[in-house]
Amino acid sequence: MNTDSNIRFVDEMHEAFYVQQSQKLRPDVYLRCLIYTLGICDVTRRNFNSIYDASDGTINLEAIFHGWQTGSTLKITRLAFQLFTNTTPTAFLDYGGDIDECRRYSVSDIFCCSFAPYFIEAISLRYPEYCY
Repeated sequence: MNTDSNIRFVDEMHEAFYVQQSQKLRPDVYLRCLIYTLGICDVTRRNFNSIYDASDGTINLEAIFHGWQTGSTLKITRLAFQLFTNTTPTAFLDYGGDIDECRRYSVSDIFCCSFAPYFIEAISLRYPEYCY
């Protein structure tokens, strides 16, 4: 079972971001996963406030289309969204690419990158009762 004391982080900046946001937002398990996952890389950390609205506790689905997104940050954002909502929340946004966007949530599309070990860590944060 994963606890905050044995979470693996990419680097010290990832850990500092996680600790800072956790203290600030007092997250439940869903938000903890969002914070952890979006903290994996510098770009998503810098853009956290454009992805998550702390004032109402929601994610900004349109963030998936922001100009700062790259192939890697899209993988991070999609996994974070999926763990936060238990669904593929951007799959049916009105931009004409429903089926293509839905495919972007496949395991192979998200996990085929160097962040995969940290994605697994995010899943264990979200589902500690199944990961040991």
